Amino acid sequence: MALWLRGQVRLAAAKDRLPVAPRTWSRPADVSPGLALLLERNFVGRVALVESVRAIAVVLITDPDAPLGFVRDFRYRVAVARAWSAACVWLEQLAGVVEDDRVRLEGVGYTDGGFRDLHAGLHRVVRTTVRARALEAFPVDEVAATQARLTAMVEELERLELALGRGAEDPYR
Repeated sequence: MALWLRGQVRLAAAKDRLPVAPRTWSRPADVSPGLALLLERNFVGRVALVESVRAIAVVLITDPDAPLGFVRDFRYRVAVARAWSAACVWLEQLAGVVEDDRVRLEGVGYTDGGFRDLHAGLHRVVRTTVRARALEAFPVDEVAATQARLTAMVEELERLELALGRGAEDPYR
């Protein structure tokens, strides 16, 4: 009970430092319908990933077992599963991009290799969390590493938005 209460107090103190959902932005006017759809899915995926990062942060703060070095909170599993789903949907959308749009993405300097590498690492985490028994403990270090991986995925999606926002014709990119 004391560890739970401690977590709630720590959460109240840290609320302002938790990740917040990204704000909407106006997409570039000169993108094709396919890239416009990709940008919409990109934003939705980014929001979902940020929500997962936030959920994991809350778990790390409030889980009564976290001070003991492990996490049992089911919200961690849910956050990982939701992040996996969002990442897979985004990759499916990217796979559906036509060749002209792929050329445009390459022209603005965007490659999906970083996101795919992070996605592969997340796959290993998903397998262990989904197959784990109820209330199985996860080391805090692994949970924090998963949170960092999701944060890096969010940054990759931001990089796509910034690259398309600059445009291929921008001489200062």
